[in-house]
Amino acid sequence: MWKRRERKPLTVDTDHMKVLHHEALEQLDLMRTALEAAAAATGTMRDVLDVMVENHWHAYLDAVHMISMHDEALATIMKKPSLDNEVNKYAECRFTGNRNLLLLLMAALSRRHQRFSYLWTVRSSPMSAYYQESMTMEREHIAELISLVETMI
Repeated sequence: MWKRRERKPLTVDTDHMKVLHHEALEQLDLMRTALEAAAAATGTMRDVLDVMVENHWHAYLDAVHMISMHDEALATIMKKPSLDNEVNKYAECRFTGNRNLLLLLMAALSRRHQRFSYLWTVRSSPMSAYYQESMTMEREHIAELISLVETMI
């Protein structure tokens, strides 16, 4: 007779998670650099830099996808309905006029990923309950920030 086995909790490789968050940070930094350059450029150069910004955003989303494959809680939060309907009313154009806001949102995303890298290093400390709650909040904030940036790009 077939006996059903209980699922064992999956252990997360913290070093791998740090690498994935570092890759997300790298993509955000490259995106920020291209966006700042595009703000100072005109014509065809601005168009090329805007395409670079979009490419780095998609590479960032790929890194987030890899993170969510290992972090089930983030994957669950990312699947929740987003703020798209409310934000789309205010996102009139792609980058025009919103470059500063986009830079600030990218800085916020970078800070969240830095915080995650830190939280993965201190997981087994006496404050682990606090860190678990903090990680939940950071996951929700990352999902909301991604939703906001996605509507602008």
